[in-house]
Amino acid sequence: MTRVKICGLMNLRDIRLCEEAGADMLGFVVDYPVPVPWNLTAKEARGLISAVSPFVSTAVVTGGSVEKVLEVAEKTRPNVVQLHYEETLGEIREIVSGLTAQGIKVFKALRIDQNGRCHFEIEDPVLAVKELSKTGISAVLIDSYTEARPGGPGVLSNLEAFQMIRQESSVPVILAGGLTPDNVGEIVSQLQPYAVDVMTGVEERPGKKDPEKVFHFISNIP
Repeated sequence: MTRVKICGLMNLRDIRLCEEAGADMLGFVVDYPVPVPWNLTAKEARGLISAVSPFVSTAVVTGGSVEKVLEVAEKTRPNVVQLHYEETLGEIREIVSGLTAQGIKVFKALRIDQNGRCHFEIEDPVLAVKELSKTGISAVLIDSYTEARPGGPGVLSNLEAFQMIRQESSVPVILAGGLTPDNVGEIVSQLQPYAVDVMTGVEERPGKKDPEKVFHFISNIP
């Protein structure tokens, strides 16, 4: 069964909404390296994470230097740290090593443009995910990439690239980017991702989830 991560949580009301709707994981954007509407401080995120049900996993979405990421993880104590910026393979290995000792898993977002090129040190998506799989990450998340909006672009991911990556990856592959209650059912049926990740597709506005969209998104997943 395809799991559901809902990202960009910023308040207790939306946490309870997503828990009630049946989300498997909640994501909190913390100290992201560029300005995005969902950014929380580590202190704000820690308060919200501590309020999440023990039966729902938590993820901190961040990026930057090894030292910065490890500090954010120490301050927030999530189940997962999702690296969603321009980390190198070497930095990812260091972060995985540092967080594994703390019992925190690591996901790495691989952002792919509409031409099928990765915004990463390895442009070929299949080669990139093969190398990422060797770093010790627990999952790779495939997201769309646009120059205009590097965080939460709301653009559908390159589904052809996702399909190739899913076939070749030795770690679970999560699909993000442009998913909505209207398209998620068909896309999940077609691609069978390990999990889907949604943010803008279930929002009323940045930082506030739409209850109807959240419930319909999860209920439309086959």
